[in-house]
Amino acid sequence: MIKREGYVIWTQYFDRSLTRSMGRRVPVRLAVKSVSQKAVIDAARSLGWHAEPVNRRYPRRWWQQDACVIVRPEGRLSRSEVVRRISEKLR
Repeated sequence: MIKREGYVIWTQYFDRSLTRSMGRRVPVRLAVKSVSQKAVIDAARSLGWHAEPVNRRYPRRWWQQDACVIVRPEGRLSRSEVVRRISEKLR
């Protein structure tokens, strides 16, 4: 989902303990055991992208308080490419 502000990237995309149907978007080899919002922000900023924290609930796990980050990458990248590059930085 691209918005005017950028891509909404959820911390669950990188969580190794989740299955793909529960919200993980990267392969297990690129996932991390527990990821924080700050770690995702730091990874995006180390790539030279603007990142800002947002507190929302992940739709597939609405009962838990989760976090997401709005990322504005440089250039024309797809959302899946943005998620993959952040996961490589997190590893």
